[in-house]
Amino acid sequence: ISIDYNAFHRLSMDPRVRALAAEIKEALPGRALMLGVDRLDYTKGIPERLHAFRHLLRSHPETHGRVNLVQVVVPSRAQIEGYEELHTEIERLVGAINGEFTRRGWVPIHYMYRNLPLEELIAYYRASEMAVITPLKDGMNLVAKEYCACNADGKGVLVLSQFAGASAQLGRHALVVNPYDVEQTSAALYQAWVMPDDERRERMRRIRRNLRR
Repeated sequence: ISIDYNAFHRLSMDPRVRALAAEIKEALPGRALMLGVDRLDYTKGIPERLHAFRHLLRSHPETHGRVNLVQVVVPSRAQIEGYEELHTEIERLVGAINGEFTRRGWVPIHYMYRNLPLEELIAYYRASEMAVITPLKDGMNLVAKEYCACNADGKGVLVLSQFAGASAQLGRHALVVNPYDVEQTSAALYQAWVMPDDERRERMRRIRRNLRR
């Protein structure tokens, strides 16, 4: 299963989306954005991703003030006790990491617990240098494909869980990780951050060609 590649690509080129993406970048000048977009669910590996991001900040102080994790969590089954506990755990981790690393002019994690309008979501796809798609188990994960379809400048890097179905199709040119392995995922985030532009473009060009076909 895939997505309507051409529709997402066209939306990413819409002037309103491009303007909104520029606003996002202007609000976070000089920052590389790592984007996570997930439904609230245990299978999405959001706490594990937050632990990996904290490990990145602890092991690479040069990232301080230069990267941001933008984590969007779409509410789901909030009335079920276990999901509310997961929501609480995510918010606790975000608060703990921001409390440990925030400094004047820089808050490392930008957390949104809401649905984003489609134009805003695609603007974040355009504005983000990296997408961090690290579910613990996922039949496919179309967010990974949407991000790449909207990556018009071709410089995005996809960090992808080996347990997402999409890894069978996109894994050759993504950075594939085991999301249970905090150190490996952290190392992939760092690799994505320092990756040269020519390698970024070549990886994304091949992924987009695959999706388009």
